[in-house]
Amino acid sequence: MSEPPSEPPPRKRRRFTLAQLLAERRRAVLSFLVGLIVLLLIQIPAVEQSFIGAPDRVMMETAFRLRADTVGGTADPILFLDIDDRTLSQLSPAPGTFASPLTTTPRSLVAVLLNFMRKAPATSAPRVVLVDVDVSEPGPDGAEGVARLKSVLTDWAATKSAPQLLIERDVFPAAQLGMDGPATVLPDTPYDAVLQSAPNIHWATFQALSDLNGVMREVLPYQCVLTRSGTTPLYSAALLAYQYAERDPKVFARAPVRRWFDDAAVHCQSQPYAPLRHGERIDYHFSLELNSNGRVWPDLSPAWPGFRRCGTSDSKIFRRVSAIDVVSALNAGGDVSGDLLCQRIVIIGGTNTGSADFVQTPLNEMNGSALIANSIRGLELTHGGLRPFPLVFQVLGLGVVSLLISAAALASSRARRRYRSLRRSPHKERLSRRAGIILLNPIVLNAIIAAGAHCLGVALLYVSLNFGLWGFLSAPAFAVATTETVLEFADE
Repeated sequence: MSEPPSEPPPRKRRRFTLAQLLAERRRAVLSFLVGLIVLLLIQIPAVEQSFIGAPDRVMMETAFRLRADTVGGTADPILFLDIDDRTLSQLSPAPGTFASPLTTTPRSLVAVLLNFMRKAPATSAPRVVLVDVDVSEPGPDGAEGVARLKSVLTDWAATKSAPQLLIERDVFPAAQLGMDGPATVLPDTPYDAVLQSAPNIHWATFQALSDLNGVMREVLPYQCVLTRSGTTPLYSAALLAYQYAERDPKVFARAPVRRWFDDAAVHCQSQPYAPLRHGERIDYHFSLELNSNGRVWPDLSPAWPGFRRCGTSDSKIFRRVSAIDVVSALNAGGDVSGDLLCQRIVIIGGTNTGSADFVQTPLNEMNGSALIANSIRGLELTHGGLRPFPLVFQVLGLGVVSLLISAAALASSRARRRYRSLRRSPHKERLSRRAGIILLNPIVLNAIIAAGAHCLGVALLYVSLNFGLWGFLSAPAFAVATTETVLEFADE
């Protein structure tokens, strides 16, 4: 008598255990190693600016845009005396006619603005003054304007209560001045004799470095320039302004930008013709678009050291005033409020069309003076510059992302089997099945996880930038996800 056929044992429900997760270690280790290689390579500035670093550049830009015009902070506010088109048009010899407009700033205008600030009472004086106009170039008012500006600078040097004055300069290759050699030259000016003995006036430069897409991301800390007295470093106006604005010497002594001051003289003596390829990252936190006259910036924090004395009447972190309005009030004998200057970092610059001083930033196209303002306040907000997260923490973050991707791959193994069966199904032309094929595709699953890591990186940057910290996460995460996807199809 034959025995009845035994029933097949019931199918056990698949359980996902740690042992199964460890069984996937080959794929997880390979994916992590690829991500680690990308993380290490992206530390190199040239690699960071290539297509490999594109996800992290986008991550940083997104964080900047989310923070823009929302961060008040304890840094000194900015007063921007704008030499705009309206200013130059009213200073034109024949305003309202078809005569050619002024394309450069009259030196007498700079003299009037500086003299106004020099005479400000000590209680309402600016903290630092920066002239974003190269006064060494010929001006439309000729020798008369030069003499007037020279007189004001002489008075400034003799006024002990006058704040530190930084005057931006352009430098030129030696060949452009008819000289031999590869040097970068700082030409002579009629004001050199005044500045040589002035304790409170300094030449400065400002040059922003762009990435491969022309977006300005870094400040060149100094340039080695040739003068009559030899080769010397010409420091960035942003670094000098931060040095003079910083109230706590201990903070400046620990500031990351301090290294540029320590290394500049040695570099310019040993390698005077080797230009710096990378500099200090700009912490963008407010915007100034072209033709944006109605922009309202955030308020200062009451924790700002000058808030009690200077922040009550105008508490915005940035104030833009047309230079002609100040000059007209002074010429009419009116009283320009001292609150306009009080403990502000004053920048005399121009958004006029003739200057063509507009650059592309992660936020929008900005005037060069607004770029300087972001640089100075960014250094103050971060206590001396943005610092990368220690590499070990970046590796740990990558490890967490890699583990999540591997765990998701294991947990979705049933979904992947379903994906393969749907792909082989003769009824896959149905819309529901097509949607299932798309959603269960390993490429889509891993891309969703990588995009989640990108959004997590944006959120972390949004917070960490307030502490002056940044790091890489997005590009290594996409590398892990891509590797996991390739291995998935290879195993299949």
